[in-house]
Amino acid sequence: MHTERTGGLDRLLTWLTAGLVTVVLLGPAVYLGLIVFVWTSSGDGPVRADCSKVLAFAGGSLPAKAAGASCTDDGGWQEAGYEAEFRMPRANLAARLTEAFPRVRQDAASASGLSFSSDEAAGAHPNGQAAVVRLKVTYDDAETARVSLRAFNL
Repeated sequence: MHTERTGGLDRLLTWLTAGLVTVVLLGPAVYLGLIVFVWTSSGDGPVRADCSKVLAFAGGSLPAKAAGASCTDDGGWQEAGYEAEFRMPRANLAARLTEAFPRVRQDAASASGLSFSSDEAAGAHPNGQAAVVRLKVTYDDAETARVSLRAFNL
């Protein structure tokens, strides 16, 4: 009887040891596999996003007389990133954009368009949650401009 007890105990210890060795050896491999899966599956490309959410994240609003807004979420696993595109009249364009997006300031102007970026001197994230906001304006014709917005966290 004494040997039956120790035989059962030996089998139990063998199973426990095998289980522990399996967890110790396979645990890190499974963990790394999950990290790689999440990392690679988060790069499926941009997806449509609600424009009100995108504009709020950028700390702005759709300017007056803007139309045709299209927004996407192109953020990744650890960062938030959004893009928006809309058209608007060229009249008073710079003033209406800085009014709609208070944290941006005009960087450059050329015959083909304008560019704006967030004014970091105003403080960290005075409006919205984005660390960086950029606007690029290209002229479609004499009356219409296309505005591309990029807002993201680093």
